[in-house]
Amino acid sequence: MSDVRVVWSAEPGVDLLTGPAVVVRAWQESVIGNGDGGSDDFLYPGFAHAVAPDVPWPGVPPSVHYPEAHQPNPYPIVGTDRYHILRIEPSGTNVVAVYCNWFYGRAEDLGGGKYGWHIPNPPSADPVATLWLALTPPPDGSTPLPPQKGPAPAPVDDVFGGWKVVQKAAAAGFDHGPPPEWPTMVDDANACAAKAPDPLERRLFLSTGIHPRSDFPTLPAFPGWPAGSAQ
Repeated sequence: MSDVRVVWSAEPGVDLLTGPAVVVRAWQESVIGNGDGGSDDFLYPGFAHAVAPDVPWPGVPPSVHYPEAHQPNPYPIVGTDRYHILRIEPSGTNVVAVYCNWFYGRAEDLGGGKYGWHIPNPPSADPVATLWLALTPPPDGSTPLPPQKGPAPAPVDDVFGGWKVVQKAAAAGFDHGPPPEWPTMVDDANACAAKAPDPLERRLFLSTGIHPRSDFPTLPAFPGWPAGSAQ
């Protein structure tokens, strides 16, 4: 995964460098790293305290389960994975984040100068995901972390800052309409598609077939993480 990076953006008013947005970044990048790398070694420091192992409940999609690393992706991943936070807002005693993943900027290095996916994306499936995450804030009086930005693609320190990830959901995971916890799911999914940095035709083109490496540039991580430990 040395040739893939994560780039985040957000709507006005969402601070990517502090508070719950840092937790969303750390959670999401940990889960993707764990899945691609096939090892818990790719989980960021503090993940085990922020996300407790759980027993899945059949038929209940909005739940948090500790990632299960199986095996590394069979091919190296290249390119840029883009995420965009639509909003972060209070919900009872929790904080809820809704964000987009524009994942058509990633591909597998299949060898021989060919880049694509060994398991093809369906030709008509828009490579845009919409995600929902519920967080429990740290106890009152907790010391906030310094702004989390820098040249490193992953943090050295625990950046969860005492927050807990308590519930998750993805728009594609529901067959019977929005769950009660996420009544705006359809509108949010439409917003993620509308705000994508490339038109639908380009997104479908990049997510199918075989391409040159130039179609999947590896951009610098943004906002990235501090290069060294602050401890």
